[in-house]
Amino acid sequence: MKSYDVVISEAGPAGCSAALFLARKGHKVLLIDKARFPRQKVYGEGLTAATSALLEDLGVMERLRQSSGSLTEFSGVTLVSPVGTVLQGSIGQSGHLKGRCWVIPRTVLDESLVSSAREHSSITFLDQTAVSGLIMDGDRARGVSSSAGEFYGRVIIAADGVYSPVAARLKRANHSRSQQGFAMRAWFSEVDGLQDSIELCYDNALLPGYGWIFPAGHKRANVGVFLLTRFSEQRGMKRLFERFVAENPHAASRLDRALMEPGTLKSWPLPLGSFPGQRGQSNVLLAGDAGSFIDPLTGEGIYYALKSGHYAAEAAAWALDGNCETEALRRYEQLWRQEFAFRVYSFGYAFQPLMKSRFFVNKFIWYTARKQSRANLLAEVVVHKRPRRELLKVFNPFL
Repeated sequence: MKSYDVVISEAGPAGCSAALFLARKGHKVLLIDKARFPRQKVYGEGLTAATSALLEDLGVMERLRQSSGSLTEFSGVTLVSPVGTVLQGSIGQSGHLKGRCWVIPRTVLDESLVSSAREHSSITFLDQTAVSGLIMDGDRARGVSSSAGEFYGRVIIAADGVYSPVAARLKRANHSRSQQGFAMRAWFSEVDGLQDSIELCYDNALLPGYGWIFPAGHKRANVGVFLLTRFSEQRGMKRLFERFVAENPHAASRLDRALMEPGTLKSWPLPLGSFPGQRGQSNVLLAGDAGSFIDPLTGEGIYYALKSGHYAAEAAAWALDGNCETEALRRYEQLWRQEFAFRVYSFGYAFQPLMKSRFFVNKFIWYTARKQSRANLLAEVVVHKRPRRELLKVFNPFL
């Protein structure tokens, strides 16, 4: 019988984060993924300061820096209002975090994470192995069934994405329309006017979502749109993307002569962290998209995948050390809810209707752009160099 301390399903940011944390603690980990690596992933490719700080702690950033031509650093955030007001904020080194901000192909990020996991003696990695379900003993899981047989573990961490078979088996999947986002992106070459700044365009057709243009090297950009299905139908996503590229004045000024790279137009669902359900059952923990951890205001997922993987691993290690595996979920819920539940998820969900108002968005960007100190503060909140609560300082007339 193949038995481990922890079995982790899928080797994306959440799964690798959990595996590396547990291995450092001396636990025996099995990390399984259905894909063959390196694999293609379609998610957005911006790394905030908080994300790069987590990757630094995992020992992955140095590997990424050595990936020739893969990283594009940005030091600013540009917001464009529906009426065309442009706010340009700079990202300094005096914020809450010292991490830097990057644009990177997701394939390179995932391969670097997996390579780090493969090198650790406490982690057994199996790719091309699909997890199909749980081996249950009452409310507790004894292991997982897979295309390569059964594997047993004292704690199971499912980081197996938005269509997680483990979340479905536990009836913990997020199927709520009001708790979903959707995104579509493509890579473009020959893009005009790019600077070392990510650009977020608040278009009337997308509110409370937005379109983005992320610089990724010489005249190359990652371009996409993010919408919330609470307010918009995802069935019109491609038309919204095409309209943003061709008709949004700011985007069109960048993309008028640009070429969409063949085969790069992709879309994906975004299960929001404001989903009220528990993230697991007993000794089974759901991390990343499987656990519905996407920021409900910005659609960001990589940071929350890494962090939820870390918290799942911390809860698993706590339960293993105390010989109380069935208490893992209770500890996990304490950890992630203390940091994210109110300050990120409840706040973001409550703020969505305000961001739906073009009047508010126009006035907010206009007001913030009037003083560079406000614009810089907002930029640093966007990239997690400052906690979100500091956004309230923008309204300080003396700032």
